[in-house]
Amino acid sequence: MRLTLRGPFLLLLTALLGLVVGVLPASAHSRLLSITPKDGASLPTTPTEVVLTFNESVNPQFVTVRVTDGEGTVVAEDATASGATVTVPVPEPLAAGSYKVTYRVVSADSHPISGSTAFSITGDGVASPTAAAPSPSASPSASPDSPSAEPSPPSTDAASEQDGTSSGIPWPLLASIAAIILAVVVYARRRDRRAA
Repeated sequence: MRLTLRGPFLLLLTALLGLVVGVLPASAHSRLLSITPKDGASLPTTPTEVVLTFNESVNPQFVTVRVTDGEGTVVAEDATASGATVTVPVPEPLAAGSYKVTYRVVSADSHPISGSTAFSITGDGVASPTAAAPSPSASPSASPDSPSAEPSPPSTDAASEQDGTSSGIPWPLLASIAAIILAVVVYARRRDRRAA
């Protein structure tokens, strides 16, 4: 009885291992974890830089990032890569309007990653000097609130995205494993009943 079941069991286990080995590398490809400014962000002033963070190092020789305005004019593109972080400095204040960030990089495992995000500037692009003058009197109460209110959501979102995408096993893989295990159990029970 055990000899007759050994062949089918080994066949099913081999298929299961092949499925796991084939799917896991595909799910381990590089991806964008976070970008600052966030996609859809509305900013009162021009950001000093655009920062993209990936889940693994990228090849500095194959990094292309462009920031364009609503008319398609490139306003920033001098990207530099350091490990998994790509930085694009914004050289001058930007006028109010919508801006698009397009990126294409190649990761350490030679996997290309590309995409685009957008943000908008609602003010004149620079901080108003008149607004900065009266702020010292209210700086103990006002200035700590605005930095803590704006940067904290990006860090929270980036952490949740990183935890949700990098640690989880793809559900198609789990479903396939469960189906194969169920098939093994059903097959074994049928053979036991026939033998009995």
